[in-house]
Formats: sequence, C-alpha cells, structure tokens
Amino acid sequence: MADKERQYCLFMDGTKHNRNAGCRAHDNAYGIYGGGTERDRRAADLAFYRHMRDNRDPLALVVLFFVTFYGWFFFNYHGRPWRGQLSRKLFPNY
Repeated sequence: MADKERQYCLFMDGTKHNRNAGCRAHDNAYGIYGGGTERDRRAADLAFYRHMRDNRDPLALVVLFFVTFYGWFFFNYHGRPWRGQLSRKLFPNY
C-alpha cells in the first residue's frame, strides 16, 4: 500500500487546486528552517496567496485574510517580538 502524501493544509482540503504544495511552501517559510522578521512573514503570506490565485483557488483571499491576522501565532520569529514559534511554546507537542 502506498503512503499518502503528508497533508500540510490546516482547515482545508489540500487535494484541490494544488493547495498542498502551497501549504507546504508556506509552512516551510514559517517553520524552523524559515521564519525571520515580520517582513519575511508578509512575504511568505503573499507568496502563498499568489500560489493560490495562480491555481484559481476560490479561497485565496479568505486564506490571505487568515494568515495575515493569525499567522503570527505559528511564525518562527528570530528575536522580535519573541524568539521562536509561539504555538510551540504554548503547545510543545504540536
């Protein structure tokens, strides 16, 4: 039996509109090997939005709204306003 591809999308179906590839790139930009400043987070959010828009995903604007307003919780900040991902500080097993 073949292994299923890891699903990177949270709260939406990653199999539609090539979402899983966009979610994976966005997660990598946010995560332990990504991160940085607020400017880096905004660049990652806009790249994700453009990926969804280019794939004619009807949820592109909705997702941009949510990552813009709630992404700070998951982003790996390199010093400001804190160091690391707040989600991992509060939920170490996440």
